[in-house]
Amino acid sequence: MSKSTIAGSRPPAGSLARLLIVDDEPDVRAAMRRVLERAGYSVRVAGNAEQAIEELRAEAVELMITDMIMPKENGTALIAAVKTQFPGVRVVAISGGGNFWPEGYKREAITTSAYLAAASTAGADGVLAKPFEILELLDVIRSVLVAESKPSTE
Repeated sequence: MSKSTIAGSRPPAGSLARLLIVDDEPDVRAAMRRVLERAGYSVRVAGNAEQAIEELRAEAVELMITDMIMPKENGTALIAAVKTQFPGVRVVAISGGGNFWPEGYKREAITTSAYLAAASTAGADGVLAKPFEILELLDVIRSVLVAESKPSTE
């Protein structure tokens, strides 16, 4: 039994929160799932936007983490759909798209910052550029979940 249980207080914000990871890359999904489960989260995964909507209909989550660049329906469309159909779900958008290396630079490529700006415009509650450190991921998840739990001062 933890000290917080003994003291009768609630567990720290974000513990045992239910998360959905949406990414078309199986290795990315698996790695993020391992990290987040070890951090105490309940995690489900989806490989595309359609599967994500099915997962959300099957069981509610507090937060969805979605990649921005995916086949068929991109992250921007998914975020807009989730915010309309599941308004209580918080969203963190991740993207590694765009130009990172000089030898692969393409002037016409959409930059990572543009993808993440589009995610924010679509309603994302937090954004994170790939590659990211584990602590960066955990920090953005915690900050979004804590922001959700704070009462509005309006």
